[in-house]
Amino acid sequence: MVDFRYHLVSLISVFIALALGVVLGAGPLQAPIASGLTSQVEQLREAQSKTTEEIEISRADVAKRNEWIHSMTEQILPGTLDGRHVAILTFDETRGEDIEAIRDYIETAGGVVNQRITLEPGWYESDLSQFRTSLSGPIAGHLTNQQGEDASAAAILSHALLEVITTTSDNSALLREMLSDPENPLVTYSQDATTSEAIVIIGAPAPTTDTSEMPAEPQETPADESAAIDKNMLSQLASVMALAPSSAVVVGETSFDNGLVTIVRADNIQVTTIDSVGTAMANASVVLALPTAKAERRSFGYAGTADSPLPPLPQNKE
Repeated sequence: MVDFRYHLVSLISVFIALALGVVLGAGPLQAPIASGLTSQVEQLREAQSKTTEEIEISRADVAKRNEWIHSMTEQILPGTLDGRHVAILTFDETRGEDIEAIRDYIETAGGVVNQRITLEPGWYESDLSQFRTSLSGPIAGHLTNQQGEDASAAAILSHALLEVITTTSDNSALLREMLSDPENPLVTYSQDATTSEAIVIIGAPAPTTDTSEMPAEPQETPADESAAIDKNMLSQLASVMALAPSSAVVVGETSFDNGLVTIVRADNIQVTTIDSVGTAMANASVVLALPTAKAERRSFGYAGTADSPLPPLPQNKE
């Protein structure tokens, strides 16, 4: 056993060390310690002030850039979408300000957003794949554009949604109801049934990511999120929407592996894609790309997977 005297000596040593610390801290070492701490605090304050100043400069630069883009679009967009009806497809995570910015540009170009459709989690969550498969059977029998016996649920449901967006008939009305069954909706509609010639699919920005500093390469999505997404439902959606009379444009994210544009480009879908959703450049590019969009692979933006930063500009009208 440890002798009691050992504990006693240990306690005395601790108290002596504490006493020396107090004496030195309040005496000879007080000035150097205080001076060092003061210096560190001043350095931190200067660094914080510099960072704040840099942030303000960056914000001012972004505001000026956005103002320039807005002025440019007001000059070159008018008339490029005259009378064209556009349906906008979004997700729960799509930001309202991005939707409104794209809508404003479409209207500036002379187009009309006459349908707003939200793709509910039931459309793309892996956990609901069995439900989608069971629903696709009855839906397949009502499609005008009949699919083959080996058609996937993703293809059948996407063709049903395309028919709902681009046609009005008893058949499309039934498909509309089947896709939006209140108990398990795959989609919800914000406007009454009508027809659109063009389609814009707007994804969500990267989670917890500053869109002004988005990485060029896709970042890995946490395993639990990755497992929740049926990527085939999204790539098939983009592929089928490109068959609309005036085709489709997909705008989304490439900075994480479940980003909408990441998925569509990885599957080499024949549709126009634009990355960096949430930026003024992407919003303007959506409308610039619409007049020439068709069922072919085009990719615009600043990600490494883009072929060009900008869609073709409208030709001058005589």
